[in-house]
Amino acid sequence: MNNEILKKYMMNLSVSQLKAILGQELIDSLLEWNNGVEGFLSKSRLSEMVLSIYGPGFLKDKGVREKLLASMPREAVDSFNVFFPSVEKGNLEDLAVHVSNTSWKKNDVNDHLLRLLGYQSDDVFEKKEEVGESIETVDSFDKFYELLDYQYIIRQRALNILTSPYGLRRFLIHMPTGTGKTKTATHIISHHYNYNLHKKGLVIWIAHTSELLQQAYDTFKGVWKNIGNGSINMYKLWGNYNIDETDDELNGFMVCGIQKLQSINNNNPELLEKLIRNARLIVYDEAHKASAPETRQVVEKFMVRAEGNEDRALMGLSATPGKTTEDSFDNQLLVSMFGNKIIEIDTKLMNAVNLSAQEALNTPAERDVIRYFQNRGVLSKIKKEELTYEDGLTEEEINRIRIVATANGYEDFSKALLEKIGKNKSRNLRIMQRLRELNRDKKPTIVFACSVQHGQLLSAMLTLEDIPNALVVGNMPSKERADSIKRFKDRNDELNIIINYEVLTTGFDATNIECVFIARPTQSVVLYSQMLGRGLRGPQMGGNEECLLIDVKDNLNQFNENMAFSHFANYWNQ
Repeated sequence: MNNEILKKYMMNLSVSQLKAILGQELIDSLLEWNNGVEGFLSKSRLSEMVLSIYGPGFLKDKGVREKLLASMPREAVDSFNVFFPSVEKGNLEDLAVHVSNTSWKKNDVNDHLLRLLGYQSDDVFEKKEEVGESIETVDSFDKFYELLDYQYIIRQRALNILTSPYGLRRFLIHMPTGTGKTKTATHIISHHYNYNLHKKGLVIWIAHTSELLQQAYDTFKGVWKNIGNGSINMYKLWGNYNIDETDDELNGFMVCGIQKLQSINNNNPELLEKLIRNARLIVYDEAHKASAPETRQVVEKFMVRAEGNEDRALMGLSATPGKTTEDSFDNQLLVSMFGNKIIEIDTKLMNAVNLSAQEALNTPAERDVIRYFQNRGVLSKIKKEELTYEDGLTEEEINRIRIVATANGYEDFSKALLEKIGKNKSRNLRIMQRLRELNRDKKPTIVFACSVQHGQLLSAMLTLEDIPNALVVGNMPSKERADSIKRFKDRNDELNIIINYEVLTTGFDATNIECVFIARPTQSVVLYSQMLGRGLRGPQMGGNEECLLIDVKDNLNQFNENMAFSHFANYWNQ
């Protein structure tokens, strides 16, 4: 998106108006960083920070739109008269009020305003999906889509369970982040749907974010085109996607958001019953989230014996098959939900497959699965760097305000503590110093911030220093988020730093990442491993031989990439 025209008009706003858009809390933090000197807060710098943090999204505030219109040339404001003929010609103030009071959504008035500012509506507003796009028929063609050896063995073990004589089969596939869980799972599904289900019934893939859902949809589509047998219906059932409820028989592959499924469970029992009746395989991505009470309740409705319903199975996928870092009821519940069956990487078996009989006999199997894949080049080798800073919170302070969070079912630090740490000036100065160096070295870096406010502060400070960066947070428009991610992945773009808070931990694959910068403390081994996993893809997976892990000293001694993967092994009976 080109921000130059909008920035030109923003320069007509006052410094106080631009500060108001940024918010007093952020302004106070910036002033603290600069010892109270306001000289650096020029209109140009303030405008750049607003556009870096919010993009054109800040225009949703009608008060801001009115002020912006008041700063625009007379002829530009006059051009809105065609939409408001009742307004007296030349009454620019009244016209600006009518324009700014128009609902902030795609319509003729806002289309015209955005064109004057150098944008298209699709740059700003979510594009509504057209009716019929939630189902697609995909044809296959003759081309082999090869699995790696360990993926093939996982596939065969899963298919053995799926074809066992027992009913209502349950199991979980445990593979480290970066080793191809989604690809392996979609191969399993393609074979099972073709040759065991004989292309009858519904495979339902469940996940909790649009990124994970789209990733599963795209991966399955690619796999089916290469190894599928004939055509298959593919259904999208998340966000604004819906399916035709008149179809009594559903056959194919459905990607379904857990929020959508819970809504159907609560509000549309007829559709839920139809999904249950047609389901033959349920796949739960990020399966460590599956045992949350409301989630488990709706998933278990699919896993019951009912007269007239065909047999079905439940398959989980996870790099961290546990919810907490201690032996707990939640973990035991998760184990039970997946039938106490887990399929993992067997390095001894891999030696038998890849070495001669004599070599396999004399070569000890690598017990550390992460190291095994690092040695093979499937995962990158982690180079750890501990970032220390002065004037941090004491251990006593941290312990005093540590609580058990319930939002995600993880034991973790409270948001109040994270926000407090994110405002620590000494800590942020060290983070900024290291980010400058990473940008100088053109090292693609993903930063995990303490909070939205912390991410905004880091983005603003980088923008002040003319360092290209992108900020990705949960409440930003998906189009804007996609544009930021696209720029980061494009190695011809100068943007080397992408900052996020609670968005890019799963479903985000950028093989160019050379540095994972964990600037937020966490007690959750699950969350930590997900953040670290963004940089684990090795050369065999299109990634890098080595990835730099920069971890602020708050939690590096507590977790490492091997513990995060293996911590939950003792909860499973092998």
